[in-house]
Amino acid sequence: MSSSRGRAGAVHPLIRAGLALLAAGAATVAFAQPTASLEAPRAPVAAQAVTVVLAQSKVVKGPDGNEQFQDAATIKPGDVIEYKATYTNNTGKPVKGLVADLPIPEGLEYLPRSAKPGASLVKAATKTAVFEPEPLVRKLPGGKTEPVPYSEYRMLRWSLGQLPANGSLAVSARAKVETVAPPTAVPPTPATPPPRGK
Repeated sequence: MSSSRGRAGAVHPLIRAGLALLAAGAATVAFAQPTASLEAPRAPVAAQAVTVVLAQSKVVKGPDGNEQFQDAATIKPGDVIEYKATYTNNTGKPVKGLVADLPIPEGLEYLPRSAKPGASLVKAATKTAVFEPEPLVRKLPGGKTEPVPYSEYRMLRWSLGQLPANGSLAVSARAKVETVAPPTAVPPTPATPPPRGK
């Protein structure tokens, strides 16, 4: 399996939008508090206690049939994208209560059970932001329920607990591209009409 990962620089607008949402969601992690006593004097903070590195890669099958990761600068419907967020504790003390959010942008369909770490650590939500274990279900009239289509999943949340001093943890999930938003075109500027005669 290749270890090359996509960069957050030159990426497709759909993926860039997802990373912007991911960065916004990850900002809550910066407020996680080290386990130091509340009575301890606090020194000025020079850097964030927890930082996040975001990456996205296109998942493809190599000639040998194994998965490989490619740059995700160009995508098309049917492509599979893996989002990965690596959280690093930059302090010498454990950080408790670490929660990681990973948005799934419109136009992408979450791939079932692709969240890692999975099992009891991850919950999913639709645009309602009500987090529940996967698979999501919705209530119908008459007390019945139906599964929520994976194309309606818009967020994953991991309750990671404690991040050890100077430690790192990564979360990831995969989504399939359903539609690709065309690049935003700048409308042409209309020509200025010549001044009218007398």
